[in-house]
Amino acid sequence: YRPEEWEILRNAATDKDALEETHAEWLKEAERVVKQLRNQGLQIVKIDVEMADLLLWCESQKIPVNAEARSKYAAFKVKQLFK
Repeated sequence: YRPEEWEILRNAATDKDALEETHAEWLKEAERVVKQLRNQGLQIVKIDVEMADLLLWCESQKIPVNAEARSKYAAFKVKQLFK
């Protein structure tokens, strides 16, 4: 997620309480998880999430913007990278 779009995500999310308050807090946690997964031998692909695209995708799928939707969107974007 882009720092300048963090509040857009928090405002759109149906699970806002599960998200970190700030982008910096989220980034720190995301980097910790990435490191942990890489240490387990997993290959990690980082993607740039543009909020406008995420919101349109969720709307097209008729699903709320929540953790499950964000994960599905990330998987969708990764699949596009490897077509």
